[in-house]
Amino acid sequence: MKTTLRLFLLASCLTLSGCGLAGENYPTPIPPEVLPTAIAQTAEALNATALALTPSPTSTPTAPPPTRTRIPTATDTPTPIPPAPRARIWIEAPGPMSILASPLQFRLFIVPGETNKVQVALYGEMSGRLYRKLEPVQDVPPPGLEFSLETHFGIRAAELGRLEVSTEDKAGRLETLVSLQVTLLPMGLSQVNPPDPPFERAAIYSPAPEASVSGGTLAVEGAFWPFNDQPVIIKLLDENGVELQNRILYLPGNTYIPFSTTLSYKVSESTQARLSIQQADPRFINAIAYLYSVLVTLNP
Repeated sequence: MKTTLRLFLLASCLTLSGCGLAGENYPTPIPPEVLPTAIAQTAEALNATALALTPSPTSTPTAPPPTRTRIPTATDTPTPIPPAPRARIWIEAPGPMSILASPLQFRLFIVPGETNKVQVALYGEMSGRLYRKLEPVQDVPPPGLEFSLETHFGIRAAELGRLEVSTEDKAGRLETLVSLQVTLLPMGLSQVNPPDPPFERAAIYSPAPEASVSGGTLAVEGAFWPFNDQPVIIKLLDENGVELQNRILYLPGNTYIPFSTTLSYKVSESTQARLSIQQADPRFINAIAYLYSVLVTLNP
């Protein structure tokens, strides 16, 4: 607007004769009828020149947003439990809570241990012991063999039963014991369930079998899959079956529960001891539901 006003005033002065000094040459006056057009054209030209001389803003590329680096956070990753060993005694048939009538047929997988003998027993919750027999078995490499047995039993009414299979070492200490509960019928047809997986419910990672320890303290680490809500008992027995020490653990759960404990001992000479982990069967008095053990050598 200011540029247009100045041009308008300049054009107005040019049309007046008294705007200059005498004797000077003046440009030809612009006719009044074309004066508005000339002013407009002049203003447009000046504006175009000004725009041409004004630097145009350059387009600046938009900077990409800053990259956000993800910072790893600490997470509680459970330490995987090493696999349990293959079962030394696996009851292939019958399976847990099978319904059984006489005659009862057993099918077992057994690693006999030191004596090459296995004991099979059947108990009724009301009838007591219905069958027990110590069977010789001959193991050949690789360790373990299939074993079958049939027995008859007689009861008056249906009741809870307990099938037990065990082995002992040469000192008479339990090496391994497994059991399962079944329903016993006085007559009728048996209904056999599938077996449990062929793995031990206990795993002792430390000490290793046949390990030699000193110093009066035995550190024990392992995992145990409980049968029930009874406490888990770890025992240390000398060569005569005398208990040197024990620990009682409470391991509730329905999977392998890791544990770590210590047992103090006192021996005057090198002693071969049996370290066992076991759990009782609450439905049968003084009955062990499960036992697993390893041999260790204790030094003063």
